[in-house]
Amino acid sequence: MLNSDRPPAELGQFTGFLMNYLGTRSGRRFAAALEPFGLHPRHFGVMTVLDARPGTTQQDLADHSRVDRSSMVAVLDELESRGLAERRPDPADRRKRSIHLTEEGRKQLKQMRAVARQVGEQSFAALTADERATLHQLLRKLAGFEDS
Repeated sequence: MLNSDRPPAELGQFTGFLMNYLGTRSGRRFAAALEPFGLHPRHFGVMTVLDARPGTTQQDLADHSRVDRSSMVAVLDELESRGLAERRPDPADRRKRSIHLTEEGRKQLKQMRAVARQVGEQSFAALTADERATLHQLLRKLAGFEDS
């Protein structure tokens, strides 16, 4: 069902189902688009947060990127082994490590953001520009952003 362009008509009356269906389909498309980078959407999320919060601690990064703390070590190990991020001693607390994107990490993130925009454009191609803007505003409101 997720590989088809639309779900069964009987399920189209349930908003929650539609949100889940479209979110899952969009997530799979995005994951497939990141395969050439050898990365997963969770890497994209972590790198995006790191770009906005350079030097954040591993614990704060887990909180802000919504990656489970037990998984964060593996995600950072993968990014570090690929030269995309690095752990540095935290200047405020020697027991902590601050995390930074490398120059290569910023370069790859820029490319992945272009891919994310392209996947988004494909996913929302059936909507007009005004409809996309309205949908984005409504999704932000449902997600709890105060500026919606």
